[in-house]
Amino acid sequence: MNRYVVLARFDKNTEEKLIALRREMTNAGYASSEWPPHITLAAYEDLDAEALCDWTGKFVREHTRQKLAFGSVSLLPPYATHRETAVLCLNPVHAKPFVDFYYAFHEKYESFCKGIGSFSAVSEDKPVIHCTLSVVRITELQDALELVFQNDVFTQAEVTALEIYTYPMRLIKRFDLTRA
Repeated sequence: MNRYVVLARFDKNTEEKLIALRREMTNAGYASSEWPPHITLAAYEDLDAEALCDWTGKFVREHTRQKLAFGSVSLLPPYATHRETAVLCLNPVHAKPFVDFYYAFHEKYESFCKGIGSFSAVSEDKPVIHCTLSVVRITELQDALELVFQNDVFTQAEVTALEIYTYPMRLIKRFDLTRA
């Protein structure tokens, strides 16, 4: 089965802050992602990679970099066999320009956002737009949140590129967004 994810990547300053936080969380014993800091724009199953690259290239030519602000944290709840852990996330403020950008990307191939793509799908008008920080044991959430709050991550950011990866992670192609 073909699985792909499209990641919205950040400016260098934001990326450095998120990597520093991730390093602190890893040093404190929390599970950390191998993925670069990002917001998952979409995740697909059974979609042709060339078609996805063509669509992403067209989309990037028609859009510019996106400014956003991280304003809150959230949790993706425990599920299935992972009942003791939750995914700790940083959330962008749902400003209309970025939300419109997010939804516009889904105009094509939304029907392939299933399985791994269920959190990013817009078909039911309830995507969970987030930047994953760490997987945390429920009993350790307060300590993990304190680490997040001690770092300067509630800040302005800019989406500078979209990247397509296989799932598991292998970069296929990067598409840089132009300045507005």
